[in-house]
Amino acid sequence: MLPQTNVEVLTQLTDLLGQMSDEQYKKPLKQLHDNSIGQHVRHIVEFYQCLLKGYISGTVNYDNRERKAQIETDRYFTLQVLGAIIGKLTFWEEDKVLSLATSYDGEELLEMPTSFNRELVYLIEHTIHHLAIIKIGLNEAFPMIEIPENFGVAYSTIRFKEK
Repeated sequence: MLPQTNVEVLTQLTDLLGQMSDEQYKKPLKQLHDNSIGQHVRHIVEFYQCLLKGYISGTVNYDNRERKAQIETDRYFTLQVLGAIIGKLTFWEEDKVLSLATSYDGEELLEMPTSFNRELVYLIEHTIHHLAIIKIGLNEAFPMIEIPENFGVAYSTIRFKEK
């Protein structure tokens, strides 16, 4: 279930990217403090890449992202990368105990236990948060792009509104 929910959220993103032009994707937006939609998408993508890499190594470290500029400037390439991530998650079934590593002062590495499923939960919320930011930028800069009603809205909020 968790991988499928991640797939749903990432599919919302790929559907959106399919509507955008390359210029819209990489244009710095004042509403996003001169960041582009592409920069937010890169951030999302790289967190998933870190988790998938961490599944193999046993340690997830979101601080050690590649920060590959091509993801924030090349929409077609990004759609391919997202497709590969979605493909891997589509058939994922096994949870696994992992270690989460991070550093806040740049020196001391903190490590704590986590699991693949726990990190999938985190990435759902993290992705939705960035989708909400992307939605703000799109609504202001590119109002002609159709954004689904629940794009960037937490699942718990959707359920609450439905009651």
